[in-house]
Amino acid sequence: MRPAFWIAIVLVACGTDPSIPGGDDTPPLCELGERAACDCAPGSVGTMICDDGGAFGTCGSCSVPDPDPMRVNFQAQIVPILNRSCGTDGMGCHARDAYGASMNQECRGWLTLENEALGAKFYSGPRNGQTTGCPDMSLHRRLTQIDVWQCLSTSASYVSSGDPAKSYILNKLDGVNMCKESADADSEQMPPADSMFTISATDKALIRQWIIEGALDN
Repeated sequence: MRPAFWIAIVLVACGTDPSIPGGDDTPPLCELGERAACDCAPGSVGTMICDDGGAFGTCGSCSVPDPDPMRVNFQAQIVPILNRSCGTDGMGCHARDAYGASMNQECRGWLTLENEALGAKFYSGPRNGQTTGCPDMSLHRRLTQIDVWQCLSTSASYVSSGDPAKSYILNKLDGVNMCKESADADSEQMPPADSMFTISATDKALIRQWIIEGALDN
């Protein structure tokens, strides 16, 4: 079970959307913190975030144009989906703050989806800055080489190359075949129903296709 300080972080980060103060009779275009995909330039996708005025800001976190349009590209297409749908920045649901790799569990830990090499130290709580004994691993390596922290009684991969049915990340997105967080606590579908984060059917299909194609680190 996750330490209490992790739980507190996740509850704060993944709560319901705050309401936008009323203004004139013009309804807001979006809710504060809401995220949406956008085109930065031909072949480059990014994310725009709703501001406190009820309008989307400029397109940011732009990906590098996909060098191989015949294959799904991890950096250009999958990473932006994780950024806008999974809370990877600041105190988001899957930012580094809640991640603590555990040597006793083969470096498993609450999953961070930040596109950085992480895992060698703690990033919050009373052990902030201390070493974990685990190596830093890229996002792609964390997804493909570390087993799911919730599935301690069995072996489950977040991403199983070429096999969507055995890729736990898709089970979490679809709300099926999920492990328990503890003996008396069920896991839940991601993103949570009361979260500001959402993921479209198109984005889920793209993740599935990336896995089918071999989950390349491209």
